[in-house]
Amino acid sequence: MCGVFGVTNAENASKIAYLGLFALQHRGQESAGISTTNEKIINTHRNTGLVFDVFKENDLSKLEGNNAIGHVRYSTAGGNIGANVQPITARIGGIPVSLSHNGNIVNSEEIRTFLENSGAILQATADTELILHIMARSNKTTFIEKLKHSFEELSGAFSLLVLTPTHLYAVVDACGYRPLSLGKMKNENGIPSWVLSSETCAMDLVGAEFVRDIAPGEILSIELATGLTQSNIFNLTEFQNRKLQHSKCIFEHVYFSRPDSLVWNILANDARFAMGEELSKNNPVDADMVIAVPDSGVPMAMGYAKASGIPYRIGLIRNHYVGRTFIEPTQNVRNFKVRLKLNPVRETVKGKRIIVIDDSIVRGTTSRKIIELLREAGAKEVHMRIASPPVKYPCYYGIDTPKRKELLAQVMTSLEMNEYLKSNTLEFLSENQLLNVMQSFQTSSLKKNEESLNGGWCTACFSGNYQDEIAQKKGCIEKLGAI
Repeated sequence: MCGVFGVTNAENASKIAYLGLFALQHRGQESAGISTTNEKIINTHRNTGLVFDVFKENDLSKLEGNNAIGHVRYSTAGGNIGANVQPITARIGGIPVSLSHNGNIVNSEEIRTFLENSGAILQATADTELILHIMARSNKTTFIEKLKHSFEELSGAFSLLVLTPTHLYAVVDACGYRPLSLGKMKNENGIPSWVLSSETCAMDLVGAEFVRDIAPGEILSIELATGLTQSNIFNLTEFQNRKLQHSKCIFEHVYFSRPDSLVWNILANDARFAMGEELSKNNPVDADMVIAVPDSGVPMAMGYAKASGIPYRIGLIRNHYVGRTFIEPTQNVRNFKVRLKLNPVRETVKGKRIIVIDDSIVRGTTSRKIIELLREAGAKEVHMRIASPPVKYPCYYGIDTPKRKELLAQVMTSLEMNEYLKSNTLEFLSENQLLNVMQSFQTSSLKKNEESLNGGWCTACFSGNYQDEIAQKKGCIEKLGAI
């Protein structure tokens, strides 16, 4: 759950990257960074904090060049320390390189141990640095061959942007867990100006037109001097031998992505509205109004209200100057921020039977506090309806749920969760119902973008079925209580 953004052949590339990162701020709030190149050297500015805090006008003016990549970070591996802030820069075979990564390398512990035992000096504790070390140690001759070599050594989720003085490379792992899209801006000098982004909402902000998604297993190279592109696809034979399948993270549509983003060619807002409709059909309840837990729950609540015929009302107000509580790194910060972030509209909910729609329940912190707030405001009944299945298993592909014991649905039944949350009733969208919703969009959109939509969805956080053997092994060890 990070955000990456890149742009080529654009005046003020650092400022365009800055705007792109602003649009992706919801994907990571711990740090931000931008690297630029003038096709000779790479300049980087990065620090902990929000995009607005990290970059001032003077910082951006020092980032010279018409090509840039950027990153906003949400830590899942290594913690929030300065050495882990991206983009990460290095020299490989005499070539300056800068790299931004969205995802999580599940075999990072094994790679780190091997590198350290081989004498490598590692500066960071995150998994991203390991990619550069694999490339640097590769015996391949060309840069793209070194990049391909690292691709073959990695297991897990990685959507990468790699910037050199001559090229920008976009890489997506063979399963395609995390989104990465290609766009194009108008340019009068005859050389294409390409944009790459974790979400299309950033393209909208900078005036780029969506072209396509980077396909699972693809390495797209862009020659900076000419704008020419070349696509390389990961060896499909080896892909099959590893018994991997295309597995797009379904949680991108449930929670992560901004509602105005096309994610794998499906508008997140439309997908969430349909989830709400499906939730209403399968989990009805008699009530006076439907309200949402903003922001991701809003289209779900509107869909539920439409399908049920129960009026939709604004019952909770969100303070938008507070970050996303789910992706805060520590529990004590989450507890404090829920009350700071949300406030009930007392005159709306007082004395009413309320259906509260939320996207998910992970640790249960937010849901319990919301119900408490609504009770204090005078709500007569509070019925929780969740537009996704119970989250029971840790994600090893870029979500901060490392321990099963932290997940409410892992330690409680639905009835126990209802009692713990102090709701009148609690119901979830089932995994099959959620998959049916997404399949309906996939079928209708297939002709628009067949390459990115082929394959299935990763639902490991609901089912415990991991595509990657290493992640499956980790999940089994944790199940036995060894972690």
